[in-house]
Order: sequence, then C-alpha cells, then structure tokens
Amino acid sequence: MSKATDSSVGFAAGLFCKRNTAPRYHLPEPLFVATVFKSGTKLLEHILEKLTGLSAHHLGMEVGSDYESADPIIFENGKFFIWHNVPSNAVKARIRKEKAKPIFLIRNIFDLLVSQYFHFADDVDAAIGHGTGTAGYFAEMGQEEGISLVLCGATSERFNWHGYGYYLRQIQEMLQFAKEYPCHIVIYDRLVLNKRHEIKQLADFLEIKVSSNALNEMLDSSTLGAMREARVASVGSGKHFRKGAPGDHVNVLAQHHYHMINHLMTVYSPMIWTLCEDLGFSDIIAPTLPATNKQLFTTITPNT
Repeated sequence: MSKATDSSVGFAAGLFCKRNTAPRYHLPEPLFVATVFKSGTKLLEHILEKLTGLSAHHLGMEVGSDYESADPIIFENGKFFIWHNVPSNAVKARIRKEKAKPIFLIRNIFDLLVSQYFHFADDVDAAIGHGTGTAGYFAEMGQEEGISLVLCGATSERFNWHGYGYYLRQIQEMLQFAKEYPCHIVIYDRLVLNKRHEIKQLADFLEIKVSSNALNEMLDSSTLGAMREARVASVGSGKHFRKGAPGDHVNVLAQHHYHMINHLMTVYSPMIWTLCEDLGFSDIIAPTLPATNKQLFTTITPNT
C-alpha cells in the first residue's frame, strides 16, 4: 500500500476515533455483540459505531479468555459491549436478565481457519504490542503442518492452543441461541459480498432508520483499504487485515484439512448441520469450489 497523504491519514484516523455524533440507538435494551475469533470483529465494530453512534466497550487483555463467563459483561451508557463470548448458560441468562439485543458474528468455517492460522503464523498484531510470539515457531514448519496444528491444538512452551473444535462449538451455540431468543446473526462473508443489504438488515434489527448518505459513508469507510489505512493511523500497523474476500480457503487448505474439519464438526458441533439448514445459513459450512460448485468432500452427519 502506498504511503497515505496527510489528509487521507486524518480521514482514516477518524474512523477509529470516538464518534462525535449523538447516539442514534435509543432503545432501552443494551446492545450485546459476540464475535468468533478472526471472524471480522473490527469490521462489524466499525459498522455498528457508525450505525448507532455508540462506541465499543473493549475489555483489556488482563480479563483473560473465559468467554463462557458472564462476569466481564458490562453495559455502559453510550456504548455497546463486544467480546468473543460463547452463549453459555451464564451468558444467556445475563442477556435475558438485561433484556439485551444480541448480535453474533460468524464466518465460513474454512475461511475462518485460514484467518486463524495466519494470525499466528504471521503474528499480525506484533507491531502494536499484542503479538503472540508464534511467527518463529510456525516458520519452522510447513504451511500444511501449521494449519493442522491450529486444527488439533497444542500445549508447549512456544504455543498453547485449544484447537479449532472450540470455535465450531461456539458457532453452534450462537446458532442454537438464535432459535431460542431474538438475535441477529451477521455472517462475515455475506457482509463483505453484499454489504449494503446486510447493513440494512442490521439496522432493521436495531430499529434504526439509516439515510442513503449515512449508508454510503459506511460503505466507503468500511472497505478493506479504508480499514487498513484507519488501522495504520490509529495504531501504526494495518497488518491485522490480511484479506477481505471470502472463499480463499480453496487456495490455502489441503484436502486432508477439510476431512479434519469434518471430523471436528462431528465431535464438537454435531448439531451445526441441522441448525444451519433450519436458519438458512448453510453457506458457513459449505466447502465448495467457486465456479465449479464441486464438493470437496462428502459431508457426514452424525448418527442419531
């Protein structure tokens, strides 16, 4: 990316700064947002800030990573809560108690894996002081081995990771809760490919009227290039945003990776096939080749 001019940097920096507009989200219900790790959190956060006039309430690294605990959930005036929560019984009870409006961000599970792999292999947040320290470790192995490691998990002095099954279960629980309680599911892939429609759907869920000018501004400021420039202006590095186009998994994953994911689905998220079909979200588990629509493996659903 070419070096930004002073004016473009100023514009980009404004994308991540506190909003000057008054909040447009006036409903009494607090806004709860949970995203899967590497599912496009910053994109949704940016759109929600623009759409609602609220700012995001971020949790610090010191909170830890117990995403099934409801204790870290905080609802502040003028802000929406956003984290990587799993809809556990405790989290669901808190949402119901607060009468919160939940928004969940999920992603095609094959592209999600690729994004998680490169997060560790490239240590994308090292430049902003949030590095994983894993780039050297992954450089010692091939890409296929590294992806398999992310799938299976590992426990060592150099890499501690619970494996990919955790996120498959998280997605399953988000979908299940959407059948139990009024929720809005945002699919990253659909958001990127049909952003105007998806933002309108999000606005409808929040009962917000969005003008054509405001919508166009959201579209312009949420492109991959604009988000990268804003990230550079805000924290000094745009490496966090690798690619924006869905479907790249076919250029990265080997056939055995699809087989491994299929196995993990049967173990960790056996209801995900039915939930996706019932809710109309089958595209998040579709391992199809673009253009040919050729199935990469035969889906095996667990015995009932």
